[in-house]
Amino acid sequence: MTDPTTESEQTPGDIANHLAREIKRRRLDAGFSQRGLAAATGYTRQYVSMAEWEDANLPSQELIAAIDTAVGAKGDLVAIHAEVKRTRHRSRQRSNPVVAEPQTGSAALPVLASSELGPDRAFDSGSPTSLMRSHAVSERSISSFAAVTDLLAGQRQSIAPDALIGPIEAHRDAVAALFRAAIDDRSKQRAGALLGETSVVASRVWSAIGDRSMALTHCAFARKLADQLQDKTMGGIARIFESNLRSDAATLISSDGDVVIGLRILKEADNVSDFLPPAARARIGAEQAQAYAVLELREECEEALVRAQRAAEDIDENDRAGLFNDWNTTRIQVYVGTCQLLLGQPKRAIAALTEALNTPEGNSPNVDLATRVDLASAYVLSGELEEGCRLLGDTYDALAAMGNHRGLERAQRAIERMAPWHNERPVLAMRERVDSINGY
Repeated sequence: MTDPTTESEQTPGDIANHLAREIKRRRLDAGFSQRGLAAATGYTRQYVSMAEWEDANLPSQELIAAIDTAVGAKGDLVAIHAEVKRTRHRSRQRSNPVVAEPQTGSAALPVLASSELGPDRAFDSGSPTSLMRSHAVSERSISSFAAVTDLLAGQRQSIAPDALIGPIEAHRDAVAALFRAAIDDRSKQRAGALLGETSVVASRVWSAIGDRSMALTHCAFARKLADQLQDKTMGGIARIFESNLRSDAATLISSDGDVVIGLRILKEADNVSDFLPPAARARIGAEQAQAYAVLELREECEEALVRAQRAAEDIDENDRAGLFNDWNTTRIQVYVGTCQLLLGQPKRAIAALTEALNTPEGNSPNVDLATRVDLASAYVLSGELEEGCRLLGDTYDALAAMGNHRGLERAQRAIERMAPWHNERPVLAMRERVDSINGY
């Protein structure tokens, strides 16, 4: 080791921080960006970034071994990692901590097979106490739960939210139990990050159902947990989605929302942008642009859209997963159109939104429907009343069929914008159609 501190003076934290610095130095010497090293190791950029954090939890042995090989460290990084573990073991022996009894409650822990816990981790799957006392939750267990979270995150775009909320909440409960079962620092960190992400996915589903308070509760939980674990990545992501709920941006912008609070939370997320994937950074810029458009701050809106576009250009297939599985440069084009609508430029909005809808890369079904709602408003404001009403009626019908309540709220806001033409024939026909869909 190159750290000058003598072994008697070293704490586990000293050596762990030395490891983080050494990983970064070796990466730069080898000519890798974080993204390049992630590709070389088979991990995500987020994990490479976390390995370089000082005052963070110890990365897994598997990750360190992969980085060691990729940067040509010839076992040096693995040796430092092993020294951290040895020092921690000696420290624990000296302090002889008393292990607290696990809390009991009515919530059932998930039934996990012994094979999921790795070697020497077999336990009675029917015994919550055995799981809580296990020394570690394996990487394989966490990866399996993470795969389910990614699957549910993707399904939220194609399955009615009323049908999805039960499975996502049951899965969240299982991830929470996994988090409680994790004892070693690395597993606790990974399981906590997964619990935060799963909570945000659940928040999106509650939002689609129309339950704003439950959606906010889940996002706030994810933010608080991330802050406790000092997980800057998850903390930033939780704030992105909480800001959307606080401002009620998805409904353009309802009376329940507060754009200023939304912008303030986005600023907090932007402060940790170095720890966020490109899709998250793109969403920060896009959401900021939309809020500025509501406030008619044109210059600030355009600058935020430029930042969003630049971040979106860095998105690759590895980034398009979980909460950001539907993010690409086309998604930014939707925000461009929406911002032009809010800034009173309907012709420009029509051009941008039509381009987004016609791009082969495309968007998710929910995003397409939101795009069509805004396009209908743009048609109306540009004088094409009949086309706007036809499109809004068709889109309202599709939203109702999907059970997307938040999308329906967005459509209702579009209908409200038609108040100046409320006696015109196309508007009357469209309102009659909407009343029929609503069962009036």
